[in-house]
Amino acid sequence: MVESYTATIQWSGDAALGTVLLAAASRPGCSAKLTESDGIAELEVVVEDSSIQSLRDRVDELMVALSDIEESSK
Repeated sequence: MVESYTATIQWSGDAALGTVLLAAASRPGCSAKLTESDGIAELEVVVEDSSIQSLRDRVDELMVALSDIEESSK
């Protein structure tokens, strides 16, 4: 049996920023979904890998990218 590790990242906020974050989260090993309700966007990113260290590396890279986008939008 192959081991699989998963981390889920959830974000909510402005729809325009959500679209940019969705684009950044669209990368190998990630499954991203953006929904919008009453002007509030909700982004859910599921990151998967067969190694816990590789999962951590993917999540770290993703969080840096998302954080940079969020900071530059202020």
